[in-house]
Amino acid sequence: MFYTAYYKAPHLFSRWHKVKNVKGDFTADKNGPYLPYRVLVLADETRLEVPYSYIIRFLPDRFASIHAKMEAEAGQKIPVKQ
Repeated sequence: MFYTAYYKAPHLFSRWHKVKNVKGDFTADKNGPYLPYRVLVLADETRLEVPYSYIIRFLPDRFASIHAKMEAEAGQKIPVKQ
């Protein structure tokens, strides 16, 4: 299951960039004096590294994707509180 993410620089006049077919994401911490960054893993296994200072917006289908992966890993239905 894939989802869509949007990101933009924290500047006033920056625009949103749309990234489709995101398979997963995680936060990576570089060693040394560098800032951490968010990695978006796409369907074709490419990685998009977004600086941690950027604003990232996920659509609700990200929750459905994570929930489906958790259920597959657990091997049972996981209830969701409304």
